[in-house]
Amino acid sequence: MIGFPGAASFGPALLESVDFASVAPHQNYGIVFQGGKYVFVSGLGLNTGSKIVSVAIAEVTGRADGIVWSGNGSLAILYSRAQGWFQTISGLPGAAAAGALVDVSSLGGEFSAVAVDTPGKQIVVAVGGENGAVYQATNGQFTRLVSMAKPVSLSFSNDGQTLYALDAATLQVTAASLGGHGFQTLALPGIANPVAIQSLIDSQNRQLLYVACGSDRLLRILDVSSQQIVMDAPLDFQPSSLDPFGSSSFVLAARSQSANPLWLFTSTPQPAAYFVPAVQLRHPDRRGAAVGGRTR
Repeated sequence: MIGFPGAASFGPALLESVDFASVAPHQNYGIVFQGGKYVFVSGLGLNTGSKIVSVAIAEVTGRADGIVWSGNGSLAILYSRAQGWFQTISGLPGAAAAGALVDVSSLGGEFSAVAVDTPGKQIVVAVGGENGAVYQATNGQFTRLVSMAKPVSLSFSNDGQTLYALDAATLQVTAASLGGHGFQTLALPGIANPVAIQSLIDSQNRQLLYVACGSDRLLRILDVSSQQIVMDAPLDFQPSSLDPFGSSSFVLAARSQSANPLWLFTSTPQPAAYFVPAVQLRHPDRRGAAVGGRTR
């Protein structure tokens, strides 16, 4: 993506014939599914000055639904909700090494979410259903952290000491202290369809919690300490995700088709939602006429 939220466009394609791709946060490398295999690619970006290098990742055993990354980009987790498994790719960016496939179906519920902390040391998974809960996963073993009927999204605090878990059944977020095993409940009044959460430290050193609300067409920002609503941002579209995109931005709706725009929310210079139109440049020195705009 070229430019900044509010005046951005898609640049030329860097890779062709890609079935699925995910780029590490704040890095110029990622993992793609291409030609029936997973490949680690580096040298991404128009301004890196380096050639794109692709290396196949051995011993990845299944087709994933998605990928989550540690904040420092050293660990990626491939996962399949439908098949109930996840698999780590560690040693990035130096030497990608696939861990053993971990079967989540033994927990007896519907695999709904997975998250990892910034250094890639702590992994948590969530399953929904009658015995729904959030678990810490260590070497293929699971430790129950908190019970909840419909956990749909997980997020670590910046320091990795607190885990936030969104329960779509009770319409609240549980903040679990991983050191002291204490709990705090954050209510979400006036919201009917929360779908994703992310935690973030702002410029005032406040621990904020972002909550994307699907059919509500809303992004709520909560101050965790005071439990006060910092902002309710109405949206002109239905958000489906809340994935980091830069230091202070999130993807609220990914592109399911090439004709779809990319929907972003950024907290700087002013909190607002923006779109990047589905116009791709055909050559690096030819800028498209369409640029992204602010929705409100």
